[in-house]
Amino acid sequence: PVPAEVALTVMANQGPRCRHIIQLLDWQDNHDHYIMVLERPSPCMDMHDFFEHHGDLFTEALVRHLMRQAIEAAVVCCSRGVFHRDIKMSNLLVNTETMEVKLIDFGVGDLLKSSPYIFFS
Repeated sequence: PVPAEVALTVMANQGPRCRHIIQLLDWQDNHDHYIMVLERPSPCMDMHDFFEHHGDLFTEALVRHLMRQAIEAAVVCCSRGVFHRDIKMSNLLVNTETMEVKLIDFGVGDLLKSSPYIFFS
């Protein structure tokens, strides 16, 4: 069986490419664990580290720009049936030259559903 994180990452990337969702390049199942090969934008750091090291750069305009991209990624995921469930600063990569954001880590995600979510792993 395909691990849920792999399946959700694949689903989030189906259809026209969304540059704000991390691309899965390959994956391998090794019996007791799996390995995912993901794109690696360069230079980049997660938004939490970016804020820690460059907090003085965070103007309202920059935050609006970054959040717009994160929201676009979330909307695309939902339109493709994926509920990320863990959008936070450490799950958003920021290209430190272009300020492009990528949503990463679908490990606690789920399929989007209309009924209430009563279990969170």
